[in-house]
Amino acid sequence: QIMIPVAAFAVTVTGASAFNTDMLSKIDVDLTASQVSALEEAHELRVDGVDREEVKTFLEDAGIDEDTMKEIKEATREVRDTQREAVKTALDNDDYDAFLTASADSPLADAITSEADFATFKAAHELRASGDYEGAQELMSELGIEKPAGQGGRGGEMGGAHKERGDGEGGPRGEQAAE
Repeated sequence: QIMIPVAAFAVTVTGASAFNTDMLSKIDVDLTASQVSALEEAHELRVDGVDREEVKTFLEDAGIDEDTMKEIKEATREVRDTQREAVKTALDNDDYDAFLTASADSPLADAITSEADFATFKAAHELRASGDYEGAQELMSELGIEKPAGQGGRGGEMGGAHKERGDGEGGPRGEQAAE
């Protein structure tokens, strides 16, 4: 049952295009270099459309069992929760430098590249907090952070997929930021 998230791990837990060894280096899970490599390859397999059962078997053959996947998922969630709280604190304190630190190595860092972008992101956060989800989403769209399909009211800054500005192609799935 947890192996369904195996495919999901490579595609959603860390984000479809955001999966990388940076996240694995931030979590406290004992993985061998070959297991890290297997996770990266599993991600590529899923992106290429390989069947989840094949990916599951591939990961099991690499020594990544259900317990390891649970451990990775929990550790990833903890890192993202810590990052989300640091981003929220930076927004609450209107602290661009703290935001840069909190969002480093995340898709938010790619979307918010100036103090003006930070001000727009903060305004979107404030609109969302006041219940103006549409207004918040408009500002998030200006930043290239789009609400992913199937996310209902959890748009933009909450796990939203972002697009690289100007190219119209979908980019990495956004990091979970402040609610």
